[in-house]
Amino acid sequence: MTAAADWLFADVGGTHVRICRWTRAAGLGPVHRSRADAWPGIGEAIDGFERGQPARATRAALAVALPVRSGALRMTNRDWVVDPPGLRAALRLQELRIVNDFAAAVAGLPALGEHDTRVLRPAKAGPGSRLLIGPGTGLGAAALIGAGGGDERVLAGEAGHMSLAWQGAELEPLFALGRARWGRLSWERLLSGEGLGWLDAWRRGADAPTSAPEVAARALQGERAAREAANWFSRLLGAFAGDLCLAFGADGGVWLTGGVVDGLGDAFDVAAFLQAFDDKGRYAASQSGVPVRRVLVGDLAFRGLARIVEGACRAPGIMLAGPGGAR
Repeated sequence: MTAAADWLFADVGGTHVRICRWTRAAGLGPVHRSRADAWPGIGEAIDGFERGQPARATRAALAVALPVRSGALRMTNRDWVVDPPGLRAALRLQELRIVNDFAAAVAGLPALGEHDTRVLRPAKAGPGSRLLIGPGTGLGAAALIGAGGGDERVLAGEAGHMSLAWQGAELEPLFALGRARWGRLSWERLLSGEGLGWLDAWRRGADAPTSAPEVAARALQGERAAREAANWFSRLLGAFAGDLCLAFGADGGVWLTGGVVDGLGDAFDVAAFLQAFDDKGRYAASQSGVPVRRVLVGDLAFRGLARIVEGACRAPGIMLAGPGGAR
């Protein structure tokens, strides 16, 4: 039988679905990872995982790449719609929690150990807000307020869809192509896997982009256009992160995660990132004192879900429990 403390955790992005079990006593179990394309929806992905378990979980917490509001939930970068009451009924759950994927991930920052991050700019994290930013299939961001103070809460939004802003004219030819293609340029258009491909195509003078893994592989081999694309990606990410740092007062530190940063590895231009991050006029001096780290672990959202269900951190989301009631 499933123990009372057993939870099913799922981290659902635009490209992959990762699922595991969690108990307070044993922590996280083995993570099952599959491509989202293999499933028609979240319910089917979870049910496929559960069929391999000795007993079904009665409680589940999901971190999903979508804005969590009332009613049916639609993913931004995948044609999946989540109906929380219907999903709960289909999976026969006593309790279901759904939060944004970056809300879960940022809640996991206090659970990171010394060797779980790489320091990009050393400084001791202060008591201010902590900011997590991650370019992947899309561009996620969230802030953790009150870390370590006993009243932690998450602020999550859709910052990646803010209008792209860049002070120089160097990228105007690329922006013109983007406006012709999409009509409006958001940060996510360039700070994502697809965006890295478009930056590379621009530097090569090509009409169509290649995949982010291919660009990263060529950049790591020293190919010029790919290296230039990686440099511009790093610089733009720094400008975006610096703006969010000002918006959230995130002097407690900035953490970078996401498949694109992971894929770039040593091709990620830390110097270009920090230069753009600090280039904030009268706030340049204070920006230069903000610690910046890169997350090295792949289970950050699961760590955050554990802290949320244990009550260590408050995060906006949906919770269905009892005889069909929501609160």
